Amino acid sequence: MLWLAFFSSLVLYFFSFPPFNLFPLAWVAPLPLFWMTRSLSVRRRFFIWWLWGFCFFSAGLYWLPGTMKAYSPVSWWQAWCALLALALYLGLFWGVWGWWSSLLKEKGLPFPLALALPLAFLEYLRGHLFTGFPWLLAAHSQASFLPFIQSAALVGVYGVSFILAWIWGGVLDCLERNWRGGALAFILPIALMIWGWVRLGVPVAGRSYKVALVQPNIGAQAKWDPDKAKEQMDLLLDLTREACPGQDLVIFPETVFPYLLFQRPHYTQPFVEEIKNCSAYVLVGTNHWVQRGKEYFFTNREYLLLKGRILGFYDKVHLVPFGEYVPLGKIFPFLYKLAGYRNGYVSGRGLFPLPLPGCPLGVSVCYEAIFPSLVREEVKKGAKLLVNVTNDAWFGRSLAPY
Repeated sequence: MLWLAFFSSLVLYFFSFPPFNLFPLAWVAPLPLFWMTRSLSVRRRFFIWWLWGFCFFSAGLYWLPGTMKAYSPVSWWQAWCALLALALYLGLFWGVWGWWSSLLKEKGLPFPLALALPLAFLEYLRGHLFTGFPWLLAAHSQASFLPFIQSAALVGVYGVSFILAWIWGGVLDCLERNWRGGALAFILPIALMIWGWVRLGVPVAGRSYKVALVQPNIGAQAKWDPDKAKEQMDLLLDLTREACPGQDLVIFPETVFPYLLFQRPHYTQPFVEEIKNCSAYVLVGTNHWVQRGKEYFFTNREYLLLKGRILGFYDKVHLVPFGEYVPLGKIFPFLYKLAGYRNGYVSGRGLFPLPLPGCPLGVSVCYEAIFPSLVREEVKKGAKLLVNVTNDAWFGRSLAPY
């Protein structure tokens, strides 16, 4: 029965996330296993939940070896070892949750608090420790349930995870025939869902913008092929002419430009001239070459342009470990060989909105979208429109983009 509960909880939780979006499954997913592990020893309870977390993240991040193999000179066994190591690390947080929440309940804390407090704290910790990896947070399972996810405006994403675990506690109260405790526990999520329904019905005030999103659909392997750069440039010129008329803002994807925009005038002048003929503001991504000390690096840059003039730019702040830079590379030089490069990218100078008149743009690049504090900081600095640009070709045809 224990292993039946183990796999039942695992399957329910996995299918509650995008792209399946069976969000009601997450309201009860961990409960079969939690119920079955209550009578186990502390050590066994921890290891079972650690194994559960390891299995969940192995399934949720199954695409990682393929991405690593496609874009770095690692073997398949190295790529799979990297996935297993990451899943073991991330699974630890579920192991601690299974142990800690049961301990709090044994100490007399009500089920809702005993489950919700550790989950919210551990997910916050996971989002910050060792640069953070807040991928597949519990709250993400509710992304498609709009009335419920509105509560993020009040309590943030970690607060949404808290509320979800609070629901688990209410269900457990009902299973133990503590009807009063269960009823009281459900008041909070029901009230927040009602608030969410009301909020969704409130018209959005303010100026409206017509935005064109440009998708060149350039394959990842072809993107940096110098023999295909001219072909890609011609495609961007055609798409610019098609997208600009009648729009207020035109948005291109991350590093869509095949050359160093404004640093290689001979190659980039045709695109700049085309932008001069565009009445819309244009947000375009490119690599930018910078010198730090005696070494040269790239920044992952977004330019906001009008008539070919630079109104502002944003350099990506939170880089992808091993994808854009090599952590601890100077201490452990062999890591450069695994990553396939030495001088990759460097972080930008800070977070700030780009000056679109009347509607400052809070720009995040790819991986930055999963870090709540980054987007929050841009909103606090005045951003009115949030834009995330990415290159989903990195992930292939997997669950990752969803």
